Amino acid sequence: MMKCRPLAARLVAGALSLALASSLAPRDNLRAREMAAGDSPSSSDIPSSSDIKVTAPIAGKTPAANAPIPALLAPLAPRSLILAGTLAGTRLVAVGERGHILLSDDNGHSWRQVPAPANATLTGVRFIDAKQGWAVGHDATILHTTDGGESWTLQNFAPDWEQPLMDVLFDDADHGIAVGAYGLFLETADGGKTWTKRRITDDDLHLNAIFATGGDTRMVVGEAGGVYTSPDKGRTWTKRALPYEGSLFSGVAVDDRAVVVFGLQGHAFRSTDGGQNWQTIDTGTKAGLMGGVATPDGHVVLVGALGTVLSSSDGGASFKLTYRPDRLALADAVRGADGTLVLLGDEGPKLVGALP
Repeated sequence: MMKCRPLAARLVAGALSLALASSLAPRDNLRAREMAAGDSPSSSDIPSSSDIKVTAPIAGKTPAANAPIPALLAPLAPRSLILAGTLAGTRLVAVGERGHILLSDDNGHSWRQVPAPANATLTGVRFIDAKQGWAVGHDATILHTTDGGESWTLQNFAPDWEQPLMDVLFDDADHGIAVGAYGLFLETADGGKTWTKRRITDDDLHLNAIFATGGDTRMVVGEAGGVYTSPDKGRTWTKRALPYEGSLFSGVAVDDRAVVVFGLQGHAFRSTDGGQNWQTIDTGTKAGLMGGVATPDGHVVLVGALGTVLSSSDGGASFKLTYRPDRLALADAVRGADGTLVLLGDEGPKLVGALP
């Protein structure tokens, strides 16, 4: 049976915008999958075997029918659906629907769009310094920049896979990992010139986010309460037990030990031992939680559907719930170089100012 593309972008179906719906084929309903999910083993060491080396099918090597179409430069791009952001030196970089890439050099006060070689929805972006970064998204798109986001090259574009990428993480200029739908896990050791397909799960559940939790430890979260940790920058992985079988959309590392993961219907969990044990967080909301950010002093902000904003001043142990007056759905949060908070989601970036 042919796979249908899922509602990617770490979103509950329809939670952020109907704009995504028109670009996605139907899939087996995410909530139905969760309800049908059986018991999972509490933990399992999953070897990095059966690796498949793939050379990035970039434009020019891709059949004409599947060749990427460059993103259109649109005056209203800063008001479009923006799904992820990060800091590149002192510059903010944000990505979203239709391949939109936005830059801000004044801590989120103003934004400008830059060209992108593909118009696929972008769902994740990370930089290793002020110049070099990667963005990923639908059609297994991987973009790379070496000039702080001013220009981007296409490293991977594979619509025939029907597996959107959800997130990306690089340790340095060479080693990186991208994760996505149906267990898609890509790894590179040469800065993205080639990618290796791997399996870290024995099923096809979506992998929605990857992030560092201190030192060489990495964490991936996804469907059916999936939490996977690696002590060696992704070489080996262990599945962790979580008191929850629904979807997790993302997570934030508070410090070298404490981490908060979150997802569907306001569910959130905190671990202070690297993911071995988890405590349920009372968020006070049933809204899907999509993204967040943590500061070095222990402040944590989570955002989600219905303009949900959860703020914590105690490392994620407890949260204060507020809703934005506009009730526009939020997908991510990022801090500017001056510490100000910027929320990303429906109708583009929103400058908040100081952490709530």
